Amino acid sequence: MADSKAKKVNKNPNDSNVKEAKIRADVLVIAVVLLLIAGYIFFEAYNATHVEVQTITAVSSTVYETVEAKALVVRNEHIINNNSNGITVSCVEDGGKVKVNGNIAMLFSSEEDAKRYTSTIGLRDELDYYINLESKAAGMATDVASIDKDILEDVNSYIRSSASYHDGALDSSALALNDKLTRRQIIIGEKVDISSVKESLQSQINELDASSCAPTGFVTTDESGVYSSFTDGLESAFDYKGISEIDTESFDKYMKMASDARATKSLGKLITSYEWYFCCKVSANDVRGINDGDVLSVALKNSDQVIECEVVSGATLDLGVEESVLVLKSSEMNGQIAAMRVEDIEIRFNEYDGFKVPSNAIHVDDDGNKIVYALVANQVVARSGEIIYSTKDYAVFKYSPDIDNSIRLYDQIITQGKDLHNGKVYT
Repeated sequence: MADSKAKKVNKNPNDSNVKEAKIRADVLVIAVVLLLIAGYIFFEAYNATHVEVQTITAVSSTVYETVEAKALVVRNEHIINNNSNGITVSCVEDGGKVKVNGNIAMLFSSEEDAKRYTSTIGLRDELDYYINLESKAAGMATDVASIDKDILEDVNSYIRSSASYHDGALDSSALALNDKLTRRQIIIGEKVDISSVKESLQSQINELDASSCAPTGFVTTDESGVYSSFTDGLESAFDYKGISEIDTESFDKYMKMASDARATKSLGKLITSYEWYFCCKVSANDVRGINDGDVLSVALKNSDQVIECEVVSGATLDLGVEESVLVLKSSEMNGQIAAMRVEDIEIRFNEYDGFKVPSNAIHVDDDGNKIVYALVANQVVARSGEIIYSTKDYAVFKYSPDIDNSIRLYDQIITQGKDLHNGKVYT
């Protein structure tokens, strides 16, 4: 019977091909994922078991306990008054000493005369420099690394002077930098035609004719002291004589004034006492280990200069006092110091000499002693020693050459390695 017959189903051969292709694609994706997982596991296992050894060289170092602070500079100083109506030009370098009735500035009848005369003086100084350089060129040192270091210092000095709008120091830094660059050219054998430079300078000097624009007079001072061209309007704002008694409230007021101050236009200032002060606010914990009367080193954070200072007050505190103003006194003076008002400083005390070792290179042995591992002829050797000072970042080990197994000068101390132990061989 026709109705009882099973219906015949027609299969499309393309359907089976699509299914097979899909299966192959899925298998490929799974295989790739498995390979990536296996690769990751291998990579992590390799890193865990194959750590490349890293070392530092043990050299003698000097470290200090330090206090970092923002300090106010207080000097006995005043702005130089100019009662003349003429054009004035300073004739003293920043940081230069001035005697009683000494000349501070030159007076000119016009700005044009002042420019011509000062240009002549500058050209004469430059000419003298090249004459002196030419006479010394034959015996000049050949240490390029040393002069490169000096050039970098002069560049930094120029940038600092520019940032503080300190024109006198800016000119001085520019001249010093030019001097070092010229010397470097000579050292490396680069030809510098000094004769033609001298001729050009002399020609310019003759053309300016300084005799026709000489100063008409001078501004003098009735006091001796140190001159600085930099003024900020705060020269008489602070209690210089009573500075050792300054409290935190007065210090905060002074610092606000100093932070708001800007360079002012004036003939300059005269510092009439060689002793001057750093004042900074500190906590009782900061000055633990410092006493009034101590002599400390103070590093200027924005330069390489270190100044010796005596602690005047603020270090020896009464019980319960949590904060004070540390007052440090110094008599060192130069152009940079004469222009300072607010400085970031690092106060250094309690000096320690030894091997400075980073914390990640320090281990504890079975007896609880702190040790380091040194790499000696590809073999790990445990070194012990007395720690004389430590922070969270490093420790200073005492140099004890007479004690067996102590850290030796120029040891290669391991800062990174896997499964370190005495006798392990690294190939």
